[in-house]
Amino acid sequence: MSYEVLVDSSSDIPSEVAHKEGIVVVPMPVTIDDETFLEGVEIFPETFYSQFRTLRKLPKTSQPNPGTLQAKYEEILARGNEVVAIHLSSGLSSTYSTALMVRDMCSAPEKIHIIDSLGASFGYGLFAIQVNQLLKDVLSWEEAEKLILQLRNQMRYIFTIDELEYLVKGGRVSKTAGFVGGLLDVKPVLHITSEGKIEPFSKVRSRKAALRKLLDVMLQEIDHPEEQIIGISHAHCFEEAQIFADEIRSHVNIKDIMISEIGCVVGSHTGPGTIALFYRKSYNSTRLNWEEQP
Repeated sequence: MSYEVLVDSSSDIPSEVAHKEGIVVVPMPVTIDDETFLEGVEIFPETFYSQFRTLRKLPKTSQPNPGTLQAKYEEILARGNEVVAIHLSSGLSSTYSTALMVRDMCSAPEKIHIIDSLGASFGYGLFAIQVNQLLKDVLSWEEAEKLILQLRNQMRYIFTIDELEYLVKGGRVSKTAGFVGGLLDVKPVLHITSEGKIEPFSKVRSRKAALRKLLDVMLQEIDHPEEQIIGISHAHCFEEAQIFADEIRSHVNIKDIMISEIGCVVGSHTGPGTIALFYRKSYNSTRLNWEEQP
């Protein structure tokens, strides 16, 4: 039994990595000043971020076209493989529910397995890469599904952004959180919850302190770092992401760090300057009590 993993472009998997892993990526639409582009096909981060702050209105995003999803599922089935479609968190997008509907329209729905990532950006991408690897050694879908859900429940998504206004205007966090984040140059730290939704996590006084908070949380939560490849995503701030990666290496023995650029879909909601950290947390880390202190 063979499987092919499919993701949508909000996973922010670098194209060369997706190609190497054999992961199928479905582009998501981004509407910029009333013109719609397919992410990774018609628009790329370099162009997107260079014009972001001069746009007349914030970009809008939408789920992949259902017809495109169905065509991609059928292509995988035609190759004699089963589909493992991992999609953007249901707490942030309707893509997952659409995928369930599309599956029932396909020729062999029993061979299409839809997974809610409960994540976004390269944390979701890193999850998909690990799923792709574990699928090579399983003997049945029942075994695979159990391992996939265990892995998903361990994934940690935590990030800091320059300005909360983009998330607030896009409806991804509450206006109250946006108001608090704008006070006294507070730098917000946010995370994706176990329900796949974005919520404030902590707040600090500076960018440096925000990155330090990401590191501190990871150091207390990470599960066997010497065995992990962790992920860092950045929105048009690659050098800062590199420095952050070096800082992590100076504090903990990590197997490896992969750096990915936040794409146009996720970047439409977070804006330039976002830094995100992704890793597998230990099971007992859910009992840690993090206080939101400036």
